[in-house]
Amino acid sequence: MGGVIFLPDGRDWSVSSSVFAWVVEALADRAQDPGLAGHLRTIADHNLGSLALDDVPPWQRAELAALIRQLPWVARAALPVTSARDTVVAQITELAELVEQQG
Repeated sequence: MGGVIFLPDGRDWSVSSSVFAWVVEALADRAQDPGLAGHLRTIADHNLGSLALDDVPPWQRAELAALIRQLPWVARAALPVTSARDTVVAQITELAELVEQQG
């Protein structure tokens, strides 16, 4: 089973459930807006497996996009050194680049 983040332009980012869970939890931990943090925690706590950026209110979407763009650096700092680390960081970087292309 995996997780997916849907972008407003119709593209999506699909990864393993463990990578998706790490991303959503990392975003929730860093979100300043309580509503955004709560939304992300609900996804993580209930293993919902998907996040649609269009489901996030516009006033929270800018913060969420900024947090996603920071994730490659967060991942490099936080993830343990394992044989899968570089692959996971590359996947997270792909998400950050997709969000960056959204503008």
